[in-house]
Amino acid sequence: METTGFSRGTKWSFGMGSFAQWFINSAFNVWVFAFYFVAVGLPINYILAAYIIWTIWNATNDPLLGYISDRTHTRWGRRKPFIILGTIPILIIEIILWLPPTDSHFITFIYLLIMLMCFDTFYTMVTFFDALFPEMFVSVEERAEVNTIKQILATIGLLMAFLIPGIFIGDLTIKEGYLINGFVTSIIIAISLIIAIKWGIKEREEFKLDHKQEFGYLGGLKQAFKNKGFVLYTIMFFLYEYILLVLATVTPLYALHVLGIKSTLLISLLSGSMFIVGVLTVIIWMKLDVKWGSRKAYAVAIIVYFIAAIPLFFVSSYFLALITVIFMGFGFGGMLYFIYLIVADPIDEDELNTGIRREGTFFGITNFFMRLAMIMSIVTVSLVFTSTGWETYTPNPGADIIFGIRALMVIFPGIALGITLICLYFYPYTKEHVAEMKSKLAELHKEKMERVQAQ
Repeated sequence: METTGFSRGTKWSFGMGSFAQWFINSAFNVWVFAFYFVAVGLPINYILAAYIIWTIWNATNDPLLGYISDRTHTRWGRRKPFIILGTIPILIIEIILWLPPTDSHFITFIYLLIMLMCFDTFYTMVTFFDALFPEMFVSVEERAEVNTIKQILATIGLLMAFLIPGIFIGDLTIKEGYLINGFVTSIIIAISLIIAIKWGIKEREEFKLDHKQEFGYLGGLKQAFKNKGFVLYTIMFFLYEYILLVLATVTPLYALHVLGIKSTLLISLLSGSMFIVGVLTVIIWMKLDVKWGSRKAYAVAIIVYFIAAIPLFFVSSYFLALITVIFMGFGFGGMLYFIYLIVADPIDEDELNTGIRREGTFFGITNFFMRLAMIMSIVTVSLVFTSTGWETYTPNPGADIIFGIRALMVIFPGIALGITLICLYFYPYTKEHVAEMKSKLAELHKEKMERVQAQ
């Protein structure tokens, strides 16, 4: 079995990249809607328009940057220069995002749109840590180990994205707390990215010539979408992100208007509990992954999560909601573990078919669908709110709005999970098929190393 021999310190330092990505992206996704809708008072139609234009931008930005990174050749490797280039701008944006002009709704809308587009461009560069994961770590066991590390640190990042703002944002309607949180978030992200860049990135020698590719930009995209497994994965990834984003957007409103909780600290605890339990169960899902294979274990995680989530549609007590969310964490831990692991399988198959690693192209596509999921989540929330007469925020919503919020917490995620199970049924990467691919990849990588050494 092919192994890479990276040290434990390198693996944990690499995992800090996942911590940084999830922390800053989750802090952005969770609080930007609440800030502009509740604190700034920007009507939801403006927010929806900004997100739609942003998605159009992403249609070319994310896949193109991924393709460019695949074709890049520097003394530092293919991915590292982009990660460094994206770091400083993303830290600045996390601060100025909370300083919009408020002279008119249109000016605020333009400012939000610029922030969204700039954030996505530089965040995409930082996410090349994801592209490095299947490239650096190749065996089933090593990927399981590093993915566990990644998901533990990513979950801590997710958790901090909920809990830290709860310390500084005392009231959802007061703008100053969001800005303080932006400064604190930038400092934490800066430290974690320095660790990840300096000690976690080790691009492998055998892929040194993989920047020489026969595919152009459009040809590379076409080749990626010929991969049945990748198409199914992309649908599942889109649905996973959609669920997270709907929950992130609605949970503060669910706590405030359904449960009657005004404390942002308690709201953060409600959201964070699922992630706490999730990270504690990652080790269990890693063992099930090795024993059952990713496809079967992921399906079990989805079923466990949905059954646990059903009470949220009925409860009105904060305590009962908190207990429900804790049980949801068991299934969520598996969803979190598998969704960023199984993408490696279609990428491995693509290398067997083309002879080169093209993680940048694949992750560029998935990053686009991650942003598309954000649009879909905002469209869903917008349609529910407008259909119940909540186009502009008011502090005393009626029974129809309360029903809509409950549906957003349970019914819409449930539909997405059902479609995910259908995709898993047709997903071609059984445990046996993955083992066969690993054997072929080991031989291919030996040949690549021989060509590199021959130069």
